[in-house]
Amino acid sequence: MTVPSFIRFSGLCLIFTGVLFISFAILYSISSLKTMAAYVNLLGMLVLLLGIAGMYFRQMQILGKWGFITFLIYFLGAGMWTGFGWSDVFVVPALEKHAPQLVNTLPEQMNMGLIISLFSFFGGMFLFNLLTAVKGILPRWAALLLVIVPFIDFIPIGNYLAQPLAGVSFIWLGYSLWKGTYKEEETRGN
Repeated sequence: MTVPSFIRFSGLCLIFTGVLFISFAILYSISSLKTMAAYVNLLGMLVLLLGIAGMYFRQMQILGKWGFITFLIYFLGAGMWTGFGWSDVFVVPALEKHAPQLVNTLPEQMNMGLIISLFSFFGGMFLFNLLTAVKGILPRWAALLLVIVPFIDFIPIGNYLAQPLAGVSFIWLGYSLWKGTYKEEETRGN
């Protein structure tokens, strides 16, 4: 697979991720469908990793070393956050059945992992998409929506808005990568 083919493929991955994130938000709000929502979220996070890689490869010349650093934080944070999605699907249901007291009180080490994963994912999302918006190769407004998503998620009931907003942004960015409707690079990054 060539780099341009991978970039187009990653655009489809972002579109799929966006649809899954919007579906997750709907399913999660229906209490009887929370298990299905966990599966949808896990699949969305897995496919997001390919989408993030395509976003970076499309812009890597202009983003320079700071782009690479923010990409790594974003990619690794998304990978760690995917691990929590995996545990929601495969570990938590087993613990709820066999050790419910453990689910209600997370061990300190798990809390630390949750905090590190969450802040690296959201921090990377913020930094990488801010740089993406500043450089303007991919749609600025889509990247700016992803800049504010981490903040929205921390306000009361913001998690009901953050996931669909991220979904819309990923669909927008993915469409741009898939169709090739982005600005050509003009200068080399730092």
